[in-house]
Amino acid sequence: MEAFMVLGFEGIIREALKIFFKNKILMACLTLLILSFNSVFFLYNCHSIKPFESDLFLKLGLLPYTKPKTSEYFSLLTALKEDIRAYVVLEWIFILISIVPSLFLSTATVIAPAFIHGRNFLSFREMLWSTLSSLKRPSFTYFYETLLSFGYIFLVLANLVPFLLLVRDPIALTVLVLMIVILASVVYIYLEVTWSLGFIVSVLEEKSGSEAIGKAAKIVKGRRLHGFLLNLVFRILSLVIYVGAMLVNQIKAGTVNPVIIGLFVTIVVSLVDMLRLMAYTILYYQCKKNHGEEVELPWRKGYSKVGSSLPLVNIENNGP
Repeated sequence: MEAFMVLGFEGIIREALKIFFKNKILMACLTLLILSFNSVFFLYNCHSIKPFESDLFLKLGLLPYTKPKTSEYFSLLTALKEDIRAYVVLEWIFILISIVPSLFLSTATVIAPAFIHGRNFLSFREMLWSTLSSLKRPSFTYFYETLLSFGYIFLVLANLVPFLLLVRDPIALTVLVLMIVILASVVYIYLEVTWSLGFIVSVLEEKSGSEAIGKAAKIVKGRRLHGFLLNLVFRILSLVIYVGAMLVNQIKAGTVNPVIIGLFVTIVVSLVDMLRLMAYTILYYQCKKNHGEEVELPWRKGYSKVGSSLPLVNIENNGP
C-alpha cells in the first residue's frame, strides 16, 4: 500500500514536468512572464528599501556608543522607531501591491497545464483572457485561505504561550518549542492540502471560498497522502533553497553581492512554486477521475469536457 502511494506521487511529478514539453511556446512564455515579474519586483523592492536599511543599520551601530538617559540617546531611539515603522509600512505596501499580479500568475499557472493536460490547444492570448475572466473566484478563495492560515497560526501561538511561561529551563524550553513548531508545521502542511486544492477548484470550476475548499475536501479523499507528499517535498525544497542562500551569504560575505543571491533565490523559488501549482493541477484531475467526475473547463463548455477515459497518471499501474 505504501509503495502504491509513493509511486502515485512520483507519477504526479513526472506528469507535471511533461506539461512543459507538450506546449513549449505557451509554457516558455508563461515561465518568462513569471520570472520577469518576480525578478523586477524583487530588484525594485531592494532598491526602494536600501536607503531605509542603510540608515537603520547606521543608527543601530551608533546606539551602543551613545550614553543612556541623554537627549541624544532618546533622539536616536525615536529616529530608530520612525525608521522601523517606515520600513514595515513600505514592506506591507509592497506585499499588498504584489498580491493581484501574483494571483494572476498563479491562476494562469493552473489554467495553462489544465488545458494542456486535457489535450486542448491554448494560445498565450487565450490564456491571458481566461485568467482575467476567472480571477475573481481564486482571489476570494485566496482571501479565505489566508484567514484560515492566520487562524491556525493564532491557535498555535495561543497554545505555545503557556509553555513559555511555565517551563523555566532554557534547554527544555528550546526542545519543547522546537517540537511544537515541527508538529504544528506538519499539521499545517496536511491542512494545506485541501486549501491548495481548493484554489485549483476555484480556478477550474465556478466555485470560490468555502464552497471551493469544501469541494476540494470532498474529492481529495483517497488522494490526500499524494497532496501531503507534494506539499512536504516542495516546502522542504524551498526551505533548503533559503537556508542554502543564507549560508552562502554568510560564508561569502563581502565577495558575493547579496542582491545577486536574493535574485537567484527568487528565480529558483518561483520555478519551484510554478511546478507545485502544476502538480496540484494534475492531482485535481486524478481526484476527479477517482470520483468518476468529468473535468469541464468553464471557458470552453461544449468541447472541453475531459472524461475519465483520457490517459491521466495511471496510479493503478504504478504498483510494485
